[in-house]
Amino acid sequence: MSLAPSAWLFINILLLLLRSSVHSVYATSHTIPINGTCDDKCGNVPIKFPFGTGFGCGHPDFARYIKCSSGTLQFSTGTGIYTISSIDYPSSTIIVADPLMSTCSSMQNSGSFSLDRASPFTITADDIFVLLGCSTTSPVFDIDEDLCDTGSGSRICRGLYSCKGVTGIGLPQNAPSSTCCVYDSPVGLGSGYALDLPKLQCSSYTSIYGFGDEGDPMKWKFGISLQYNNSYYTDTCKDCEASGGLCGFAGLDQSFACICRNGVNTSNNCLGRGYAWSGTQGLKFQKKTILGVVGMRRLIMFCLAFVLLVLASIQETMSHGVHPLSKVAVHKTTHAFDDRAYIKVSPIDLGLKGETAEWVTVNFSSPNPSNDDWIAVFSPANFSAATCPEDNRFVLSPLLCTAPLKYQYANYTNPNYTKTGKALLKFQLIKQRSDISFALFTGGISNPKLVAVSNKVAFVNPNAPIYPRLAQGKVWNEMTVTWTSGYGIDEAEPFVEWGPKGEDQVRSLAGTLTFDRNTMCGAPARTVGWRDPGYIHTSFLKELWPNKEYAYKLGHRLFNGTYIWSHVYQFRASPYPGQNSLQRVIIFGDMGKGEADGSFEYNDFLPGSLNTTNQLIEDLKNIDIVFHIGDIVYALGYIAQWDQFTAQIEPIASTKPYMLGSGNHERDWPGTGSFYQNMDSGGECGVLAENMFYVPAANRANFWYSTDYGMFRFCIAHTEFDWREGTEQYKFIENCLASVDRQRQPWLIFLAHRVLGYSSAGFYVAEGSFEEPMGREDLEKLWQKYKVDIAVFGHVHNYERSCPVYENICTRKEKNSYIGPLNGTIHVVAGGAGARLHRYAAVNTTDILTCSLDSCPPKTLPR
Repeated sequence: MSLAPSAWLFINILLLLLRSSVHSVYATSHTIPINGTCDDKCGNVPIKFPFGTGFGCGHPDFARYIKCSSGTLQFSTGTGIYTISSIDYPSSTIIVADPLMSTCSSMQNSGSFSLDRASPFTITADDIFVLLGCSTTSPVFDIDEDLCDTGSGSRICRGLYSCKGVTGIGLPQNAPSSTCCVYDSPVGLGSGYALDLPKLQCSSYTSIYGFGDEGDPMKWKFGISLQYNNSYYTDTCKDCEASGGLCGFAGLDQSFACICRNGVNTSNNCLGRGYAWSGTQGLKFQKKTILGVVGMRRLIMFCLAFVLLVLASIQETMSHGVHPLSKVAVHKTTHAFDDRAYIKVSPIDLGLKGETAEWVTVNFSSPNPSNDDWIAVFSPANFSAATCPEDNRFVLSPLLCTAPLKYQYANYTNPNYTKTGKALLKFQLIKQRSDISFALFTGGISNPKLVAVSNKVAFVNPNAPIYPRLAQGKVWNEMTVTWTSGYGIDEAEPFVEWGPKGEDQVRSLAGTLTFDRNTMCGAPARTVGWRDPGYIHTSFLKELWPNKEYAYKLGHRLFNGTYIWSHVYQFRASPYPGQNSLQRVIIFGDMGKGEADGSFEYNDFLPGSLNTTNQLIEDLKNIDIVFHIGDIVYALGYIAQWDQFTAQIEPIASTKPYMLGSGNHERDWPGTGSFYQNMDSGGECGVLAENMFYVPAANRANFWYSTDYGMFRFCIAHTEFDWREGTEQYKFIENCLASVDRQRQPWLIFLAHRVLGYSSAGFYVAEGSFEEPMGREDLEKLWQKYKVDIAVFGHVHNYERSCPVYENICTRKEKNSYIGPLNGTIHVVAGGAGARLHRYAAVNTTDILTCSLDSCPPKTLPR
């Protein structure tokens, strides 16, 4: 990198760790797996080769698809994680159960299903896929394509539509079978098979692998029958099993290993073996180092003044868990009103002193108290089926067509509730443009029965402008202000009144946008998760003086001449490119939102989010700009969560530029152009991220952009679109890196959500890589050519950093400080800002990576 004179630059990269100490992991020999990680059973399912219960068990080609988690054998594809109900080893078949797939007894909106093209699985010839609740314009009914079996398929459709469960997809029992299709896919039933329901315009699907009594669909066998390639079973594996061992693999080359009962690995069998064996040497990484600061004409790397914040336990699972609101079985809700029960909320009028968040007390009583009783928060307050849109599948029979904003169990802070039948809970509410009510349910969240509904409460002036979030504009001396209100352009004129602090103020008009349910790509965003987002306004404050303090407030001029104002906020303008001043940058990913009142198990879902937010607020005077690089809210299709997130970060985003990158949980949805064809966004498909916040992108739908901040050039990539050579994004990345003047801006930083560099996260190693597949193959030559100093990634819910590295080789020998050019790029994983932490794989990274004390592989990894 080029060095600028007399500049001390501090980067605080927000890393969510268990403790503040960090140490290096030096090369040690290792065995994979360690004692106890391979077993011959997962729950009640016997496990034989080529399958295994964990990484290093079974054959490596199956390790990324099959694993044992908490006694459940799971099968993973790009569309989800499914339970394996049985394995028939003689016929080499497995039966997979999709919890969202319809059966005769229970039908519901389903997700899509696909097989990865490289997977060793195919659909069996006996398996029949049936599409249910299809639109009359569905391509499956194109007479020129002949995609539906109209012979025996008609009997199957009639049988399914005779089931009582068909009401779950909005159809009456014995409905005409014209919306049903026994699907004969033109793709072919092999690896790469894809059932894309949004593209096919169908509500649900089922899969039948056996009919039993063909006339009674309740006796049909529902599940997905998959054939697996069993050619991997070699004489070496047979010899291992004959000696009492389990077949597995070890080392980065995934060589065969026989896993003996005492935890020892051998290269052939367990007869007389008492020593450990590993399949290969580690990668030829050399030295690891710690990041730091640049001062005068020297680059002194000393740990980047890392902010170590969160108190979150390290978890084995790759996922952050299931969204708590998705556990609420809205479609099963029934009435159970009891005149003896009540639920009362106070105070009724909120925000009398201009507050946008307030605590309320909920008193309730039930004549039949149970540990399954729970309290739900709804907004708008009228949440009955009468408010459902006509095309919503829940309008026919259930009471609800919308998920609650949040919920809590009645006994959460009331241990005597089941004895007394009376209790109280405290909830924190935010201003969200509508009134609010509470409901008492029994039956748990899986079988909700509505017992009582509360009085309504509301914030005064609910449509007022709220939750401003700053972002840098497309030029360095421009700041944008985005906020939310309940006023459309036919009701009021939005603007920002602003100017240098203590001086004359001017007004800048704002643009306004919104979106509706139909812009969502699927459930739950389009169904039970939908909530009107209000109106989003953005104003551009131009020609700012570098590092000068400004004050601003949000305003709406109603057409009757009345003005509605927000609080007064302030910010400091950005330094000009190359300005020699103190510049403090926070970078993190995967934070999400929390709930201060402990609602709906969010402590388990995103345990570190509030810790991170509160630490940022406490240290706000030492922060200049924030980058949140993907997995922003984890709303997963529950739209109201975005309002709640903007409320959570308001103390930060209203005073500091809050720059976003997009991640899989904002963008990914099948058939919408995302690089990964999964359902991680919950049907949002990027709409919320692109509209709720401003980013200075040429095309906000692409979400890649560059921004200059003093001595820094930041190039922000979008890993949910193709980044490889020859793509539009690759051209953007190269132009961003090539166009910076390194004499003026010596720091060149690359940011992205998924790890396109280096990480030893367990799920990357399980795929046989230390990166997102195809991650750095094309980009590393750009980083090296343009001398990128640091690349920071999220997605992995933990922290790692590397030495300056190029093509797996550390380019500097020093451990703790550097003077002069790096000759490589330092890679940092900083994805632990809120979600439950990931484990590292128990592999030897041979000195490239440094990680947190409590999660380093292999010896300090908690079990």
